[in-house]
Amino acid sequence: MDKRAIIAIILSMIVILIWQVVFMPPPKKKPVVEEKGFQGARVEEAEGARTGGEILEYSGGGEVRVQDVVVETPLYRAVFTTAGGRLKSWRLKKYMDSVETVVLWRRKPVRPPEPVEMVSMRSLKDLPLEVGVELGGRSIKQPVFDVNASSISLASGEDGSIVFLGKTGEGLEILKRYRFYGGQYRVDLDVEIINRGGTPVEPGVRLIWRGVVKGGGRYTFAGPSVLAGKSVDRLSVREIKKGKVFSGDVKWMAAENTSPPPGRPSEGNYFVSLIVPRERKGIEVSVHEIEAPGSQGVGFESTLTFQNREVEPGKDRRYGFLLYLGPKLPELLRDLDVEAEKVINFGKYLGGIEKVLLRILGWTHRVTGNYGVDIVILSILLKVIFWPLSRKSYRSMQEMQKIQPEMKMLQEKYKGDKQRLNQEMMALYKRRKVNPVGGCLPMLVQFPFLIALYKALPLFFNLRHAPFVLWIRDLAAADSFFVDELPLPLLGHTPVGPLPLLMGVSMVIQQRMTPTGGDPRQAKMMMIMPIMFIFIFLSFPSGLVLYWFVQNVLSIGEQYYTRKKGR
Repeated sequence: MDKRAIIAIILSMIVILIWQVVFMPPPKKKPVVEEKGFQGARVEEAEGARTGGEILEYSGGGEVRVQDVVVETPLYRAVFTTAGGRLKSWRLKKYMDSVETVVLWRRKPVRPPEPVEMVSMRSLKDLPLEVGVELGGRSIKQPVFDVNASSISLASGEDGSIVFLGKTGEGLEILKRYRFYGGQYRVDLDVEIINRGGTPVEPGVRLIWRGVVKGGGRYTFAGPSVLAGKSVDRLSVREIKKGKVFSGDVKWMAAENTSPPPGRPSEGNYFVSLIVPRERKGIEVSVHEIEAPGSQGVGFESTLTFQNREVEPGKDRRYGFLLYLGPKLPELLRDLDVEAEKVINFGKYLGGIEKVLLRILGWTHRVTGNYGVDIVILSILLKVIFWPLSRKSYRSMQEMQKIQPEMKMLQEKYKGDKQRLNQEMMALYKRRKVNPVGGCLPMLVQFPFLIALYKALPLFFNLRHAPFVLWIRDLAAADSFFVDELPLPLLGHTPVGPLPLLMGVSMVIQQRMTPTGGDPRQAKMMMIMPIMFIFIFLSFPSGLVLYWFVQNVLSIGEQYYTRKKGR
């Protein structure tokens, strides 16, 4: 057997094993039953913790009712709690967490789509947007806040505020003012620490976001990230568990995750919760792991800490923040004017190509109105651009195939003298005017574009829940027309649909038409490759599989045309 065939098979198996280890679907989530409230009180809490209502709390020895405060806009429904003036729920009205699909054999229960939830922590004590205060190295317990309104409703173009005021036993008042805008996902948060005591204090102030990453993005990042300096640092699960601190020019911290349906990963590639401090001097961000009760994901806490500054009696210290909780749409992120567009994880080296390819999809979509058709058009466009290189590569492989008999004669004649064999081989190439790497070099030029498109499509927000034709209702999800969840060896529970199978068939046809080195054993072994690719592509987004399938079909047509013309 040819050594190259053996190496190809070994590498393919390694790819499959690594793929399954890295991207194995997370186990199902168990419900939360009970959590601790503020100041040691017990609070019964489960799924209903997001929906509103009142919870009995105890603060300072007296019974206090913790209530929800609801903010309604055309874009989202937000629920805050007077327990710390923190965020309890943020549901995006225009985006559902799943889409109804056509499946012949359903193995898991059907769950109706719901608005995307940006708050992934369900425990009352771990809700995000907590303002933590320290005095003398000791954390002050969060009070139950008074609030100026129980709900507000804003139309597009309107704005309004909710003000929370909490009093601590140490003589401090914490004021949190949220300003909302009816037609935007941004929120302005102003925090005031007021000293009502009789002596100066030097409080340590921090703003905290807590979340859970469930499995991570299948094809891109999900979790906490920080922009410090010029580059974004996206923390892996290992870094979260180890803990990391950022200082210097900290511009923002973010949580690129959502609270997904059971059995689904966090959609960090599509949505983000962004916190931008108005004041950057002397601040630092720390990220570490926290317990996430009832969740199968990894809990994390991102803390933005300010320098301690003295506050005289009757005076206050103010902190301002810009918040954004919504989709990763470049035009919306650019409007924030805080380099928020960097939260989209374009590649360091191929990011420019990725942006151009996505821009082309946007241009064609204005005409077609169907992103599946746009992917087909882009595939054709790339094939046309690289047609001269592909033809040159194919012709070079044909020439190499023609001299195979002479090469075998030389190999047989000089099998005991490698140096002489190499010399005779080079003389043969020169005499027949054949470049042995001529079939590879033209293809190498195309690889950056193929890799860039592979990386860019999962980042393209508009591809999410975008239908194509017939059974394909979501180009960002795997094709599950035949069965939505089939247990397979090494692959786990995997959807199965016709598109990956068609892609595999096209690979078989393409390989049969491609000139080979003349070794029938090598040709037979290479036929195993399409089968391996079918299994790998079963869990790929339909948009990626569609692109690959169209490329194969175009390559088949290209090879047929070249053969027919004798070129």
